[in-house]
Amino acid sequence: MQSHSPTLGPVSAQAAYITHIGKCLPGEPISNDDMEAYLGQVSDRPSRVKARILKSNGIQQRHYALDRQQQTTISNSQMAAAAVRDALEQAGLDPRAIDLLACATTWPDLLVPGFASMVHGELPELAPLEATSHQGVCCAGVAALKYAASQVQLGQKRRAVAVASELASRLFKHTRFEAEAGTQAGENLPFDTEFLRWMLSDGAGACLVSDRPATHGLSLKIDWIESVSHANAHPVCMYAGVDNPKDLTSWMDFPDQGAAAAQGALNLRQDIRLLDKVVQLGVEGWIRLIEAGRVRPDQVDWLLCHYSSHFFRSQIIDLLEKAGCMIPEENWFTNLYTRGNTGCASIYLMLEELFNSGKLQPGQKIFCFVPESGRFTTAYMMLTVVDSAEPTAAIAIPQAELQPVNQMPLPTPSLETVPESAGVSADLLRQLMLVWLTFERELRSVPIVKRLHQGEFTLEDYKALLRNLRPQVVDGARWIARAASNMTDFGLRSHLISHARDEHRDFQMLERDYVSVGGQLEEILGAEQNIGSEALSAFIFQRASRENPIDLLGSIFIVEGLGNRMAGQWAYLIQRHLGLDKTQISFLGYHGENDEAHVQKLDAFLNAEWMTADIAARIVKTAQVTARLYRLQLEEIQ
Repeated sequence: MQSHSPTLGPVSAQAAYITHIGKCLPGEPISNDDMEAYLGQVSDRPSRVKARILKSNGIQQRHYALDRQQQTTISNSQMAAAAVRDALEQAGLDPRAIDLLACATTWPDLLVPGFASMVHGELPELAPLEATSHQGVCCAGVAALKYAASQVQLGQKRRAVAVASELASRLFKHTRFEAEAGTQAGENLPFDTEFLRWMLSDGAGACLVSDRPATHGLSLKIDWIESVSHANAHPVCMYAGVDNPKDLTSWMDFPDQGAAAAQGALNLRQDIRLLDKVVQLGVEGWIRLIEAGRVRPDQVDWLLCHYSSHFFRSQIIDLLEKAGCMIPEENWFTNLYTRGNTGCASIYLMLEELFNSGKLQPGQKIFCFVPESGRFTTAYMMLTVVDSAEPTAAIAIPQAELQPVNQMPLPTPSLETVPESAGVSADLLRQLMLVWLTFERELRSVPIVKRLHQGEFTLEDYKALLRNLRPQVVDGARWIARAASNMTDFGLRSHLISHARDEHRDFQMLERDYVSVGGQLEEILGAEQNIGSEALSAFIFQRASRENPIDLLGSIFIVEGLGNRMAGQWAYLIQRHLGLDKTQISFLGYHGENDEAHVQKLDAFLNAEWMTADIAARIVKTAQVTARLYRLQLEEIQ
């Protein structure tokens, strides 16, 4: 008996438009030199890390809802209310016409009641209405906007306001750190504690969302909004209310608030060692959206990317360029450098400035990307600029668009449907990058890798890792040489022969590392391949033995990626956790420093003129299989 999955038809909905955007930026802009005049000096000492952090984040000025006596000049809910009023005044709209207020913040003024109730209380001109609170970090503002837009699209509301507001500065007043500084025996604050003092600022933005465009001027049609949490697979990165995020003991479990303050449990902190992962997760979701046809980089006129620091801009660009889906930098818009990082309000304030800049034209597409480091969330929005003359219409949301970003499948090994103009090599690079980012994310849940990143890695773990890697390293030069002998392209054959020559003695470095940390040479020489290693070697040798095994470029992409992108990081963590010197992590360290040259040569072949859709599809599939079997190899190490 054949079974069939139910097929859902398209969902009819009203269109939702952002017609006006308001803002509230408290006080005058504050320069880098004046920051400590407003925040104060902890223990009457100027910060030692402030200049370094500001150089990295690139922020030149920001706004604080504080005066020079560290007194709050306007509350968080009052800032949000001011932004709402600004949007309503621009629209010339009767405030009583608003039937939904969706409010977002990271840290409200009060623990109870909800932030939306407090904002509504600051807006007596509004009528009784539905008010929802969205608490989080950077993606909370997107969550509020998505709820408001969804209610309008469903026809439940006609006009809604989504507002995001942050008042971070009062969290960084010097007096809040004195108790923790007093426990440091005259030392400076921990870097994770002080880092955010020089990163965050204050501000609020509000979007008026309607079921029709504005009667005059431009509006932004909300095509779709997506958000996905990765908290199930990642630790806490940005946090407050705990002393140690690993045991998650709440500040309420301390005997009193003084004890919690002394341990720094009341301070907002960030584990900066995890920040690169939120960038990678965000770009992975971005590529999945491209694969699903929901983002076309060549059709994006404006990219609004909420990177918290200029440092992360280059990381995002690097990943996008490697994936072949870079949006030209002249299409990027940010005001990070002049308005600072205002958390969940940042994307609102970017939209507000661009919306009122006079740069927008009807028909332009605006793609918004918001990564959140709290416990790893990413959000995306696609907007279309429309003018008042365009008619309103219901929209049909295709079923494919209802699939969450994180559940969109990896690319299937077929590129036959790719438009010729898109370029096979460009699509191949994008799909390989998606395979890689997924592989790297999933590796973090493998027990031995998880212990390494959580600081629980032992010397026995290191020896087990080396023992299990050696057979694959020994086989590496062999399968590369075999593949070269069967390759019909002379240039690729020469490259593989040279590559095999470079790799054929790598296992000796690995053996020396093993002996240097107390292992016996006989142990590692006699170590058998585990199940994953057996499967990986069997698969690659089988592919290498075929005529013209060009699909093994996919295997090389994964293996060289491990060396280029992960070996150096693993070497650093192992050296730090175990107190080793560089000579004891030479194998991983060498590949972390030297595999970039191999990656660059590989890129040349992936962009070769002879690349076809069929060859590209086989390369992607081989990369997927190699990634899965390599992960199995590491999973077998207990």
